[in-house]
Amino acid sequence: MTRQTDSSRLPIGWAAMTLLLCLVAGVIGGALSRNFGTSSYTLSYADFVSILLSAVSVLVTLLGVILAVLAFVGWRSITGTVENRTKAFLDEGFRDGNALHDLVMKRTREIMYRGITNIDAENEADDTDQDLGPVK
Repeated sequence: MTRQTDSSRLPIGWAAMTLLLCLVAGVIGGALSRNFGTSSYTLSYADFVSILLSAVSVLVTLLGVILAVLAFVGWRSITGTVENRTKAFLDEGFRDGNALHDLVMKRTREIMYRGITNIDAENEADDTDQDLGPVK
């Protein structure tokens, strides 16, 4: 028995690993800035706001790129599914006796024989043809 996975869902372990990695990076960054950085610097409010806005813009850009990649992959998946289902529907519909097959055959006959009249319909009143003898 094979286990089927849904490619659109990320495993829980991946999210936990990402969170752990972010926490470790924060702790390392804090330790390095405290031990190796200068402790006598001042940060104005304008500098603080510009740093925060830059960080937010970087995060929004990364989120946009990730969403674009997911949208592309999702679109590919959707088009593949629609194509497969359409082929299955048409294969089933065009089999003998199904409604789509009967509809196409009826319309084909109507178009092929449009404007053609039955010659025998005019001569049905006569039981004999002058040249060929009696009609059987």
